Amino acid sequence: MTTRRPPATDYGGDALDLLQNVVLFRGMPSSMLLELAQKLRPVRYRANTDIFHEGDEGATLYIILNGAVKIFIPSLDGREVVLAVHRRYDLLGEMSLLDDHPRSASATTIEDTEAVSLSRHDFLSVLDKHPEAQRAIIDVLVARLRATNQSIQDAYLLDVPGRLARRLLAIAAEHGEQTDEGVDIGLRVSQQELANMIGASRVAVNKQLQQWRKQDIVDVNRQRVTILNTTALEREYALSQ
Repeated sequence: MTTRRPPATDYGGDALDLLQNVVLFRGMPSSMLLELAQKLRPVRYRANTDIFHEGDEGATLYIILNGAVKIFIPSLDGREVVLAVHRRYDLLGEMSLLDDHPRSASATTIEDTEAVSLSRHDFLSVLDKHPEAQRAIIDVLVARLRATNQSIQDAYLLDVPGRLARRLLAIAAEHGEQTDEGVDIGLRVSQQELANMIGASRVAVNKQLQQWRKQDIVDVNRQRVTILNTTALEREYALSQ
């Protein structure tokens, strides 16, 4: 018997293939994915557009197709603290799908971004038919919680070089591309955005990047960061622990 696949969405891809590339849905029954694929809705945002704000009602999940989105909260002194940067196949707002609590952080595009959305109502209506999929969801949420705890631990225990090294390595591991020069971290971020990610000042980040540049550990060209010596950067992280 041939399984009928859902129609392609506006972004030009197959909705079922998309879901199979998203960590939350990997390993879920194909029958469930087929139902979810029918309920996806394409959305597009220009760079520097707010998708949702901390405190908003959490009624929608987003899957990024192209572009980049930062997740952030305000610090006590009003600065922006970037918790994560998400790209292709990453999820936004999945926590709010499972409870009625407001958004715990804000999301803003860094680049022009295409995504698909899935409403909480549609997600839960399909999930109710497939209780076996709940374990996969728990695994993803636990992984997110561990990553958040690691970020909090780093903020208290690591110095600026250690926090910056760890963040660059983490971004490169998730989004990086190998080039002739080294590893392009895969995100176009300003030094202020890097500072927001690690809870430091832009001046401190600039000073550290320039020092690493002189040591041929990284290369910085406008908003492009290339890791020239991964081993040396890993050593910077290890020495700060």
